[in-house]
Formats: sequence, structure tokens, C-alpha cells
Amino acid sequence: MRKNNRIYVTGASGLVGSRFIELYSSKYSLLTPSSSEVNISDYTSLEKFFEENKFSAVVNFAAFTDVSAAENERDNKEGNCFKVNVVGVENLAKLCKKYKRFLIHISTDMVFPGSKDYPGPYSEDSVPESDSERLTWYGFTKAEAERVIESILGKDAAILRIIYPVRAKFEGKLDYLRKPLKLFDEGKLYPMFNDQQVSIAFIDEVSEAINIILKKGARGVFHASSCDTSTPYELVSYLLEKARGVKGAVIPSSIYEFIKKQKEANPDNPFVEVRYPIYGGLKVEKTENELGIKFSSWKEIVDKLVSSGIGAQ
Repeated sequence: MRKNNRIYVTGASGLVGSRFIELYSSKYSLLTPSSSEVNISDYTSLEKFFEENKFSAVVNFAAFTDVSAAENERDNKEGNCFKVNVVGVENLAKLCKKYKRFLIHISTDMVFPGSKDYPGPYSEDSVPESDSERLTWYGFTKAEAERVIESILGKDAAILRIIYPVRAKFEGKLDYLRKPLKLFDEGKLYPMFNDQQVSIAFIDEVSEAINIILKKGARGVFHASSCDTSTPYELVSYLLEKARGVKGAVIPSSIYEFIKKQKEANPDNPFVEVRYPIYGGLKVEKTENELGIKFSSWKEIVDKLVSSGIGAQ
């Protein structure tokens, strides 16, 4: 296999990375060592892999994504979240520069606060929040990673932000739509916010965007997301209507009331509000124009997932 068709993929067993591999393993020669085989947080281990293997690009799906667990590590730069999301990315960026490899880094909408004074949906040119106290700790580490990439590689890299990635099937982890569907089937579905603005990313379209970035060698910041926003209440209501044939099964609730109760229950935690972004979402127009891709609406994504057997009974 030619060097320029060999790609090193980190986080290959995760929700997003594994689907990219399913869809594109026949198109590229993919190197997919596990984190126990190659630890991106360990510079020596990672450099050994770069030295011993020829590949033209790195797609970095590896991330510590448990937002609640990350909060327990807030301000801890020795914690797993910071090590994977910042130190690991710094190591990849340094080695991509040294060995002249192209870095595609998967980032997140949570580099933005989703707050009333800096609301989404955010464009590719929106500036990530730099104050850790205005973000979840997970979001702050991902924002730091973007800044690290820019400081080391300048514009000679691609950053692809995604938001609530979803797919029809995956044994390893539930996602933003399969989780409420499972809870509904178990009679455990809780009320859904009807005043929180979100968008979702169809992982098949995320993968397509990565493929185009690889083919074009496109540099810069890109977004992969539904082309419109919704609310959790609207999303799950539509999902249940299409996947289960039921209407009116979702109870609406307010994120403002939820945050108020969380604050009352956790009076010593100043970060309750930043844990739950309210005005989120990603814009995709610039990415669509630059990559020649068309992202689906959230309803189209749900329709595609249902036709692919999401939560099949």
C-alpha cells in the first residue's frame, strides 16, 4: 500500500472512530493500534510508532469524553481527561510536524459555552472559550487542544468539530438518540428539555467529511452537524414517532428549572450551570462550501437512522 493511502487512526474502537473504519477500511490502509499498544499521552511510545510506521495522515478520534467524570478532575492537569485530550494532542501535533504527517483532529461543540452571552449555533470561525470556568472541564480540555494544535502547526492541520454524534447501531456505547430510545422501551424515559438548543451529527456524514478532508488535504476548522438545530424534546418525540409509532410519549421539561434544582442540591458547586450548555449547535455552511458536502437536517438524520434499524426490536 502506498504511503499516502495509509492512515493512523487513534480511538479506533470508539463510537465515532469505529464507524469511520467500517465505512472506509476498504478505501485506506488503516493503522488502528489500541491505546494499550500506543499511548498518545506517552511521547516516547508515540514517537516509536511514528518512526516504525509509514503513513501520511493521522485522524485523532481518541478522547476522554465522559463529561461528568471529567468534572471530577476539574483543574487537575495530571488527570486522565487532561492527559488524553491535551497532552496526547500536543504529542500528536509535535510528531506530525516532525515527521511531516497531516493531522485531522476531532473536536467538539463543547469548546463553546452555549451561554446567553455567547450563544450558538457557532460557526467554524467562532472563537473557542478560553476561560475554564465558563466551560465543562471536558470542553475546556478540548478547547486547549485546539489552541495547542494552532500553536504547533499553525494552519497546517484540520480540526473537525462534531456535536452529539449518532449512529444506528453500536454495541460499545449508547448515544444521544439510542439512549432515550432504550429508556422508552424500558419504561424509564425521563422528561426532555424543550428549551435547550442542540444539533446532532450523523456519524456517517462525519466520516464522509473526514474522507473529503483526507482527499483534498483540506486545512482549517470544519464542522460536521445537522444543518439545523432542535431541542431534546423535539428530537426524541420525532424519534419515537418514527421508530415506535407513538406520539405524545415525551414529557417536556425546562433546562432552566433543572439547573435551578441542581444548584439548590449542590450549593458548593459553582460549575453546575456550565455543565449544561443551553444555547448550543454548530453551523455548517462554510464547511459545506469548502468541502462540497451537504449535511442532513436533524429530521433527515432520524429518518436515516430509523431506516437503518436504530433500536430494532
